Amino acid sequence: MSGDQPVDLRTEYASDPIGLDTPTPDLRWRVDTDRRGAGQTAFRVLVASTPDRLSPGEADCWDTGKRPSDRPAVTYDGEPLESGTEYHWAVRVWDEADEPSEWSEPARWETGLLEPADWEAAWIRRPGDGAFERGRFTYLRREVSLEGEIERARAYVSASHRYELSVNGRTVDCGPSASYPDFQYYRTVDLTDDLETGENAVGALCNWNGAGQGRPAAEPGFVCRLEVTFADGTERTVVTDESWRVREAEWREDAPLRNDEIAEPIEIIDGRRSPDGWDEPGFDAGAWDPATVVGTHPTEPWERLVAQRSEVVRLPIEPVSMDRLEDGSYVVDFGRVYAGLPEVHFADGTDGHRVALRAGYRLADDGSVDETEGTQWTDMRYEYVQREGECRFRPFNYLGVRYLQIDDPGEVLEPEQVGLLATRNAVPDERAATFESDDETVDAVFDLARHSALYGCQGQFVDTPTREKGQFLMDGFNVSRTTMRAFAERALSRQAIEEFLRSHYRYWAGEGRLNAVYPNGDGKRDIPDFTVSFPEWVWRYYRTTGDRTILERAYPVITAIAAYVERHVDGETGLVANLSGGEGGPYEEGIVDWPPEMRYGYDRDWPVRTTVNVLCTSALGRAADIAAELDRPDRERAHYRDRQRALESAIDDRLRRGDYYVDGCDATEASDSASQHANALPLAFGLVPDAHVDAVAEHAAEQGMAMGPMMVPWLLEALETAGRPDAVVDLLTNAADDGWANILAQGGTFTWETWHCRDSSLPDDQRHNRSESHAMGATVLVYILRTLLGVRPDGVAGEHLEIRPPDAGLESASGRIPTERGTVEVSWSREADEDREDGASFRLEATIPWNASATVVLPTSTGDAVAIVDGEPVRGDEGAATLPDGVSAVREGDRLEIDVESGTYRFALE
Repeated sequence: MSGDQPVDLRTEYASDPIGLDTPTPDLRWRVDTDRRGAGQTAFRVLVASTPDRLSPGEADCWDTGKRPSDRPAVTYDGEPLESGTEYHWAVRVWDEADEPSEWSEPARWETGLLEPADWEAAWIRRPGDGAFERGRFTYLRREVSLEGEIERARAYVSASHRYELSVNGRTVDCGPSASYPDFQYYRTVDLTDDLETGENAVGALCNWNGAGQGRPAAEPGFVCRLEVTFADGTERTVVTDESWRVREAEWREDAPLRNDEIAEPIEIIDGRRSPDGWDEPGFDAGAWDPATVVGTHPTEPWERLVAQRSEVVRLPIEPVSMDRLEDGSYVVDFGRVYAGLPEVHFADGTDGHRVALRAGYRLADDGSVDETEGTQWTDMRYEYVQREGECRFRPFNYLGVRYLQIDDPGEVLEPEQVGLLATRNAVPDERAATFESDDETVDAVFDLARHSALYGCQGQFVDTPTREKGQFLMDGFNVSRTTMRAFAERALSRQAIEEFLRSHYRYWAGEGRLNAVYPNGDGKRDIPDFTVSFPEWVWRYYRTTGDRTILERAYPVITAIAAYVERHVDGETGLVANLSGGEGGPYEEGIVDWPPEMRYGYDRDWPVRTTVNVLCTSALGRAADIAAELDRPDRERAHYRDRQRALESAIDDRLRRGDYYVDGCDATEASDSASQHANALPLAFGLVPDAHVDAVAEHAAEQGMAMGPMMVPWLLEALETAGRPDAVVDLLTNAADDGWANILAQGGTFTWETWHCRDSSLPDDQRHNRSESHAMGATVLVYILRTLLGVRPDGVAGEHLEIRPPDAGLESASGRIPTERGTVEVSWSREADEDREDGASFRLEATIPWNASATVVLPTSTGDAVAIVDGEPVRGDEGAATLPDGVSAVREGDRLEIDVESGTYRFALE
């Protein structure tokens, strides 16, 4: 029997999740082993109602039997799942020698409420006349007496728009993600350790803000179902109804808005009105109102409740420094920009004393927090009215914060009285991917990108945590690529893709478009470039995860997008012309890049735009790829592939002038401009004929940085495709030009919306409205790992890798990358060697995870270089060479490609 016991069992990409509402969850596993060539040839999965039934012949929910497969995943297809029920599962695998492993340790998952009728709970709120004000804050509470030993307790909770759930004096959860009321998210919260035998208090603080960026309007409301199971098998259920008590919270409800985008009011909090102990047993709520019952779920406007896949966590951040200004104000620096909630604990408050606070991104010349620069046209003030004695300020809604100014606190503050609750989406491992090289600037850019991606996720991908909290499609695509690679994140990316699929059905069915931002308060709104980029996002997500379910759900929308592209192909030129979308604004017929200054003069005055056409070839090509992956009929695959090739041919015929691509054309003439955008995109998508690749790459490289953070991943991919790691390093490290190094040189700690955020030559209405916390620019992390570490996943779900260290740009690099089959680790260095003609030698160590394979491409610059693999020389002439078991090599000119299976290998060039 093999010792390769499966580990890291995950259900729907999570370890022992609760509250799942899918009837067919995805089950995954891997094996940790250093044995070379170790892989899976078959598996067997058992699912049972209790752990003691997890054995062959006893599993009462599902037994796959031994299934031949090298895929370490399976979709549940057993007995129908029941609401609020725990399921247990285990797996064993058969290795490359057909030897079975030990059974894994049991894992489990738990369903949420699968049917609307399962809720039997009412939506409740404060009494009112229906004229709801923005900034409406409400306390809701109920006391519960529980008799007996508590074995299990779950709360199923939702609110419009957000809640903080408290039990017995402690905040235990917050949520949900923004959603439309007919598709409202709910969360399942484990309260087993929070409830006690005897008296308990359960409550929530809810906030409703009306419609805004990333926030559909809906109505105020809260719903909760609490289920408690006791050790003797009895159960107790408590639901929201008229027995709950409600009260207006201490937030001022007529406060001015922070800006017109998020449309959140400034938080003005009267600490004197804070009901101390409101969430503890024994609190006197006799003066509170009975809750108004809107209706038992489902009720208008809440038609459906859907389990939320994402989870927001809060982490305390201590000040890096705290200074006192001449006027007595305190300025606190948290070291870098976070999305978060500032906190101040006052030891000796004065009744009625008003404390003004202001968050910000930069300091003014006098050391105060700047009210204009870096604020993105957002009023980042707070106000707190103290009560007598000890009191605490903490807002409800997050903002992007680096600095906090506290005016006239009424006492001497110490650093330990001030903090920041940083908020972000939960990820499996925030250090899953690592990178370190001989270039400190490249390393700093990697860290900048990782931090930005981490805090650009707040239950959904957000445009920015300050000015706009909406989930834009292209921003989401960029951040998703980064989080999946950096943190092994899966659930948030899947949720985002599903949300944009819903945007098609909500607003664009029959038109083949998607919303540019979803969910959102401004309804139907698209950007054509975003729509035609979506199939690429779906395909790259699938290649990373192996999530076939998403392909199946997305395919009807992908085909609608392909039809949208086909309708706009001009019969005379064969190119996509006047691609409808973004009507009446700066997004019309193609955004090219954003903000406008990031177009770098791109010539948009043509019905045919090169960037749009290249993205359209991608949409058609991915439709063909997905059709093939789903085993669709041959005619479907051929249709999309033929349309893709026809469009590519027309691009080459009409938009390439000599070596370079121009920005656009019509039926009779073409633009004189050959921008970086127009050349990088054809190169990134493989449209450039081989004879012109070097020239196009050089043309793109010599322009430096002439693309914005939104579209720059295509420039990085273009340079990778053309084998120009030197140009990638130049882009990353040139602090004098636009780019990440310039952000760092200017003191930025989060990627920006535009390279020109602090460009004083820009008009104020442009500079002041640009975000200094825009995670879409974090995609550079992906290309640091691909191009400079040299690890390029080249199969589905980590099944195959290409390891191709760069032949220029850096002298050494090391790092690791998470995949579905385990972690890839690579370390390489180039050292001076006077005996070599090219003055260099090369060393590489690589660990390929279980059940995966890799092609290692050594950067030889001369055909007579001798490669050593684990001490065995590779023959220097043309052709194959036999090496240790599981290793083969072939030399083609100056390239040496070595195929290896799982395990750790050491390579050298001598």
